[in-house]
Amino acid sequence: MHLNPRMLMAAGLLAASVVACTDTLVEPLVQEQTLLDDRLTLKGRVCTAPANPAGFPVKVVLVIDESGSMCVSDPPGSQEGTGFCEQVAVVVPPGVTEPARVRAMRRLVNQFADQPNVQLSVVPFETNVKNVWPPAATGNRFARPDSTLDTYISGLQSQLGKGTDYQGAISYAYSLIASDITTLSQTNPEVLPRTRYVVVFLTDGTPYPRCSANDNLSVYATPDTPDLTWADSSSAVEFCNLLDPESPDNIEGFEVGTDRNQNYQLFSYVRRLMELKDQYNVGDIRMHTVLLFNQEAVRLCGPICQDLYGTYPGVPPGEYPQAAKKIASWLLQRFAEIGNGVYQEFNDTGQINQMGLGALDYSSFASRNVIKTLMVESLSSVPGQSGREVDTDGDGLPDTLDNTFTLQTNSFIPDSDGDCLDDGFEARRADQGFKPGNDLDARGCDPASPLTPGCVCRDTDGDGLSQYAEAYVRTRAGLIDSDGDGVPDAMEVRYGLDPLTPNVSGIDTDGDSLPDEAELRAGSDPTQRDEAFYERYGYQYSVSIAEKRTNGSTCYDFTISNMQMVTPPNRSGVQQGYNLFKVWFAEAPESGVATDYGVWKTACAWAQYAPPSVRVPLGPDLALENGDFRRPDTLNEMSEYMTRCVGDAPGAAP
Repeated sequence: MHLNPRMLMAAGLLAASVVACTDTLVEPLVQEQTLLDDRLTLKGRVCTAPANPAGFPVKVVLVIDESGSMCVSDPPGSQEGTGFCEQVAVVVPPGVTEPARVRAMRRLVNQFADQPNVQLSVVPFETNVKNVWPPAATGNRFARPDSTLDTYISGLQSQLGKGTDYQGAISYAYSLIASDITTLSQTNPEVLPRTRYVVVFLTDGTPYPRCSANDNLSVYATPDTPDLTWADSSSAVEFCNLLDPESPDNIEGFEVGTDRNQNYQLFSYVRRLMELKDQYNVGDIRMHTVLLFNQEAVRLCGPICQDLYGTYPGVPPGEYPQAAKKIASWLLQRFAEIGNGVYQEFNDTGQINQMGLGALDYSSFASRNVIKTLMVESLSSVPGQSGREVDTDGDGLPDTLDNTFTLQTNSFIPDSDGDCLDDGFEARRADQGFKPGNDLDARGCDPASPLTPGCVCRDTDGDGLSQYAEAYVRTRAGLIDSDGDGVPDAMEVRYGLDPLTPNVSGIDTDGDSLPDEAELRAGSDPTQRDEAFYERYGYQYSVSIAEKRTNGSTCYDFTISNMQMVTPPNRSGVQQGYNLFKVWFAEAPESGVATDYGVWKTACAWAQYAPPSVRVPLGPDLALENGDFRRPDTLNEMSEYMTRCVGDAPGAAP
C-alpha cells in the first residue's frame, strides 16, 4: 500500500501523543479519534445563474367574437357582402374607421412587441371558429407578433358571420392550450412551470344558438334564473332539432337534438382548462372576459336585433336588450371566476371607443433564481445498521450483498450483466422479474437481441438512470427531477419511492417519524426505520446567502458535515479507501421554487480513508468552488469523476 507522506506524519504525531498520555487516557482518546477521523466536511460556495426573462413564456389566446351583431355594438363592420350589417342602420361615431376591438388589439400587439417572451394566438369565432392566427397551415399554435399580424387584425372587421357559438370557441381555446402543453411536456417540460397561459374572451352578447336536448322541461332559464337549462333559441328551434346537411350555418360537431351552449357545457371547458395547471405542473392559466354591450345601440336596432340578442318570455320587448346584457354579464363573470381572471364590461359608445386590453395581467414569472436543493450523495457507501457500509461500485448494494450466491453480482461493477440496469435497481425489483446477476433483462439493453440491436447505455440528463431504467419507471429522460420535488430521480428510484409524484416532503414511507426528504438528504434509508443511524450518521447542512449579485444571480455559502467515510477495498492496483461524494445543486425562479423542476448542476469530491494511517485530506474538510459545479450530464461517468472532482482521485500523485 502506498502511504501519503502527510498521512505518515499524521500517524507519527498521533502515536507520540498517545505515548505521552497515561494509561487511563489511552482508550478514550482512541475511541474519540475513531469517531472523528472517519468524518469529512465539504465547504464551499455555489451561485445561481442570472435569470433570463426569455425563459418565462407568456402565451396569450385572444378569443374574439366575430358575429354579425358586432357591427351594432362596435361599428363599423361587414359580413363580407350584403348581410345583416348592411341592412341595419348603425351609427358610427365621427372619425371612426375601424372597430374599437381592432384598435385595442393593435395597441396590445404593440405592447407585446417589447416583451420578447410573449407569444400570441388569435381565435375569431362566430358560428364556427375561423381564420385563426397564426394560420393553422403553419403548424404553430402561438407566434411572436410580426408584420402580418397588423394586416390580419385590420381585416377582422370585414369578416363578421352569424352565430355566437361560445361552446365551440371555448372548446377550441382549451384544445389549443392543451395541445401546446402536451407537446411541451414531451419536448421541453422544464419550461412549463415557468409558463403563463392567458385567455381573453371578448364578446358582445349571449351564446347563440342555445339548444336543449329536452324540449319538455317545466321550467327553463330566464334572465332572473340564468343558471337553469335554456330552451332552444326562439329563432333556432328548427336548427336545434332538424338536420339540414346542406345548411352553411351548421356548427361543426353539433348533433341535432342535443344540448348546445348550455351553462354546464361552457363551464366544463373553463374548468378543464384550469385543471391543466395542476395536471401538467403549468405555472399559471387564467381566463379574462370582456363584454362590449351598447344597450342603446341594440335598442335602436329594433326588432331585427331580437334574433341576435334573444327574446325572453315575460319580458317586455323594450327590455330585451337589458335582459340580454344581464345574462351575458352573469355568464362572463362566472367564466372569470372559474378562470381566476378579471371581468370587464364596456356599456356605451364612449366606453367602447376607449376600450383597452393592455391592463389585463400578462406578466411573466421572471424573477431572481434561488436555491431549490442542495444535497450530497455517497457513491461509495450505503446506510447500514450501525454506520455506513461499503458499496464499492455505487450501485446501491453493499459489498456484503454483492458476490453472494443469491445475487451473483460483482461488487466492482455497478451493472454486472451489462443490460443498462444497475444491480441495485434489479435487486430491489426482483419481484418484478429482474435478476441482477448474469441475466440480461429484455427490458434493458442486449445488443444481440432483435429488440435492442446494437444498443448502448445512455444517461442523457445525468440523473443516474439509464434510458432503459427511465423508460421502465416512466421518468423523463430530459429531467433530473421528473416530479419537481427537489430530489433527483435516481435517488428516489434507488429506494423504490415514486419519482413521478412530488411527495417526498410529505411522506414517511418507513414510519420512523422522519420524512423521506429528510432521510434522503441525510443519507439514511427512507424505507428502513433507522432513527439511530439518522441521528448519529446523518449528513448535516448549513446554507447561507453570501451575495446577491447585480446581474440577478445569488451566491450561497454551504457546509455539509458529518459525512462518514468508509474503506472500499483495493482493486486493479488502486489503493484502498477511496470515497466518492457527489453534491447536487438545483436552482429555480424565486416565483415558483416549489413547482419548478429546477436547473441542476453537480460537483464531486474524493476522500481517502484507510485506518490507521491513511486519511486524505489530512484536515477535516475539502473546499468546493462555484466553478467545480457542472452540468449533470458532464459528470456522470467514472472517467469524468477521475478528472473533475476536488480532492485526490485514485491513482493521483501524492
